[in-house]
Amino acid sequence: MTAEEFVKNFYKQRNRILKDSFDFDKELKSYVTTRIQDLKLNEEDTEKFRHIISALLTDTFYGILLGLDGSANIGDRQETYKITAEDNIVISECGDIEGEAYETFCANRLECEENDCDFVAQLNFKKTEDGGRTHFALSGYRPQVKFYFTEMQTSGQQTYIDNKMAFPGDNINALIKLTTTEHLKGHLLEGTIFDFLEGNRLIGTGRILKLKNEELKKASR
Repeated sequence: MTAEEFVKNFYKQRNRILKDSFDFDKELKSYVTTRIQDLKLNEEDTEKFRHIISALLTDTFYGILLGLDGSANIGDRQETYKITAEDNIVISECGDIEGEAYETFCANRLECEENDCDFVAQLNFKKTEDGGRTHFALSGYRPQVKFYFTEMQTSGQQTYIDNKMAFPGDNINALIKLTTTEHLKGHLLEGTIFDFLEGNRLIGTGRILKLKNEELKKASR
């Protein structure tokens, strides 16, 4: 097993826990699922609660992996661990897990690879009182997208990772598929900032986490 596979299995377990926790139709429900269902939340509040649990699981699993790699504390101690598989093949000695964990848990590499998108982005929706939307956006929402280095705009479909809705004030990761890309070829980098708008109204800002469309990638000098 490689460090990449090791991290991927943690991510699969994280996703399994999230899915099972909100599977209200399952015959044999877990204690967590039953207690969530007992709250009798409406659809919007259930989705908001799902956002919280999703973020908590990501922080927990990501933190454990960083701790095993020696780059974060586990409890009150920070140290490195040598991790081996049953066949004594070394999975990680030090520093092998941190990068894989970021790519998988923070930059959503697996979702990016498995879907038709141009990049993964972290989206920051403005609050309603700051001029943002008055209601949630459903996954598949298509606002206008504008990068700071050009006046040209295009629409960009937002497919939310782990979530069906994005609420005003949310910070959420999404797969972005642009309608047109000609004016952007050779100009984008991971970390590039952009705005998303409805007409002339700024709804929020985004930051590219993982760039999939190689034609858009800015060449390194």
